[in-house]
Amino acid sequence: MTTIVLTPPLRSSGVGVGTLYRHFPTRDDLVRAITRADLAGFAVTDLPDGASAIDGLRQFFTRTLTHLAANKAMIDILAGGPPSGADLERCLAHLRAVGREAVERSAADRSLAPDVTADDIAYQVLGLVRIMQLVSDPAPGTIEHQVDLALRGLAA
Repeated sequence: MTTIVLTPPLRSSGVGVGTLYRHFPTRDDLVRAITRADLAGFAVTDLPDGASAIDGLRQFFTRTLTHLAANKAMIDILAGGPPSGADLERCLAHLRAVGREAVERSAADRSLAPDVTADDIAYQVLGLVRIMQLVSDPAPGTIEHQVDLALRGLAA
């Protein structure tokens, strides 16, 4: 069990560590509660209208990773293992839906390799999230570079 350290703002709020542990038994429970609204917002981002499958994924991946780079707790939750919780399950279901939409677009524009599936696209996003977890402070252009590398594997 991870110990939660009471910072001065928490101490001054009058919240005791017992109360904190009663509501949030682990650090992960606390982080999940804090980031819940962010995860819910993440689960409604879609491919941009009018873009080809590959260009839409480029914009989606870049926008998603840029958003996540500003919230390391969300990255830790998404990259930290199997999903547990309704918000995480919804995010994964949404990534698969975005993947299905990209595969459908590619049927017309042929910008994705013919064997790419919605799951492949969802896994690429999760792989990129893991990379963002490893890159503590991404230099300018890092996100775009990683997205381009991932998309080369999906492109026709």
